[in-house]
Formats: sequence, structure tokens, C-alpha cells
Amino acid sequence: MARPTRGSDSPAASDAIVAFNQVLSEILDVVSVAKQADRKVPGSHPLHAELDRLLNDLVAWSRRLMEEDDLLGVSALNFMPSAAGRHPPNRWPGAPTDEQVITVLGELLGRLAGHLDVAAAEQTDDAARAALQSVAQELAAHRQALAGCSGS
Repeated sequence: MARPTRGSDSPAASDAIVAFNQVLSEILDVVSVAKQADRKVPGSHPLHAELDRLLNDLVAWSRRLMEEDDLLGVSALNFMPSAAGRHPPNRWPGAPTDEQVITVLGELLGRLAGHLDVAAAEQTDDAARAALQSVAQELAAHRQALAGCSGS
């Protein structure tokens, strides 16, 4: 049995769905960089624990937004490549410092925060807007925690 959809064929709804899925695509890109960082940062560093928490939340956010896509009546894969279709650059071919990891992830998370704000403002669907705002709040906590790992 198909789920009821909340989507609309209006141009505003279409733009909102595109913005929503741009956020989802960006989250998937951040996942790949965070995984690289998690493999490079020694487990004994406080940064490693924050990377683990961030990765868990990034995966949860992507699932949450994909479920929301389903409710909106669209497939996220219509808007972006799958994980298999992504080929992220190796950000750190050697052993990065914690500061290098924090800088790169801080920039990516800052960009994601900006896209979340824009996408949330464009939403015509209250539940989609709420999902994006929830991710934005959780992301803010990670950005603060990541900044707190600086100088560790």
C-alpha cells in the first residue's frame, strides 16, 4: 500500500523539494569527509569521539530526510547520485593534525548550516521544515563541540 504524499506540483513545492534534497546531498558529502577524518584521527584524541558522534548523527539525519522525501512523494536519488556514485577526494593523504581536520569539517558544517537555513525557509511543507530545523539545531551542537576540540 502506497503512503500518502504531502507533495504538490506547484513550482514553489518543486523548488522546496530541490532545496531539501540539496541539503540531503550535502549531508552525504559530509559523511564521506567525516569517515575519512575518523579513520585518520587516533582513537585516543578527544576529536575522535566527536567524529564518532557526528558520523552517527549525519547518518541519522540522512535517514530522517530520506524518510521525509518518501512522505513528500519523491525519491532522493532523483536529485543526487547514490553513495556508490560519489567519489570524494582524499582530503588527507597523510596524517592530518587535529586542527586540519577541525578546519575542513568546520567549513563543511558551516556551509551545511547555511544550506539548512535556506532550505527550511523555502519549505511549503511544515513537517519538512521542522525536519530541517531539527537537523540545524543538532548541527549547531556539533559545530560547537568540534570547535571545543581545537587545541586538545
